[in-house]
Amino acid sequence: MTDPRNLLLSKKEVEGAQELLAQHARGETAGVSDLELWEAKRIKDAVIHPVTGEEMFLPGRMSAFVPANTVPTAGMLLARTPAATIFFQWLNQTVNTIANYVNRSGATIDSMQVAQAYALGCGVSCGIALGAGRLVQSGPPWVKRLGIAIPYAAVVASGGVNVAFTRLPEMRQGVPIADREGNDLGFSKAAARTSVAMTIASRSVVLPITPMLLPPLAMAGLRTMLPSLTGVAAVAAEVALVASSIYLALPVAIGVFPQVLEIPTSALEVEFQGLHDSEGRPITHIVCNRGL
Repeated sequence: MTDPRNLLLSKKEVEGAQELLAQHARGETAGVSDLELWEAKRIKDAVIHPVTGEEMFLPGRMSAFVPANTVPTAGMLLARTPAATIFFQWLNQTVNTIANYVNRSGATIDSMQVAQAYALGCGVSCGIALGAGRLVQSGPPWVKRLGIAIPYAAVVASGGVNVAFTRLPEMRQGVPIADREGNDLGFSKAAARTSVAMTIASRSVVLPITPMLLPPLAMAGLRTMLPSLTGVAAVAAEVALVASSIYLALPVAIGVFPQVLEIPTSALEVEFQGLHDSEGRPITHIVCNRGL
């Protein structure tokens, strides 16, 4: 799902993959190999939202994450003025908001809530980046060494706020849940809270570690070995390090938790406890889309 090559998929390929999977569900794919079915599933998962069944907005897909996030991430690390810091923090939150909206776990979302999350995320990220930056620069040498962690702290805090507020309607209204047979059971607020918490942990805490902390450390080592690495060459090297770091970290981060969650009914609302499936067996776990 994170492979940028998925952005090149044509509408015909996506429709063909959906049709092949639909035929498989009806038992009409005699002679089709497992490899072809898995390829069809890969295409569908990369393009089609699992709940709405609609094509996801291209810039917000996980396959667009690496190219969309490379520039703002590199900009946050390279920013040396308050104006540059504000601009790249704003750009990062813009990209985050689009990704949060496109990869939500529910079918509907409140656009006003998205706007509020966007504004709050921008405010938090810019406030932390500027405020912490000034505190670090005015401190003793050992404090100044912490400057490398400021962009990461700003991204973690603002990213968590952005995800939480963008998906607040899900936590208020609940997300659709089903039993293991795929039968709809209703909407659960508890499942929504679990989904959002896991998304914040994976996307806002785990994911930024590598692209926000590794490139500055690697650049410090490169400058020691290559004193002539300055100007455009240095910027190009840092951008390449950022892109590589995001490419490696993204599948690991979003794979920390499965996209389709299995949650015990004991952790849900009372109305989802004591239910039975079509064969009369107690339903002990439900499944829901976590969202990415």
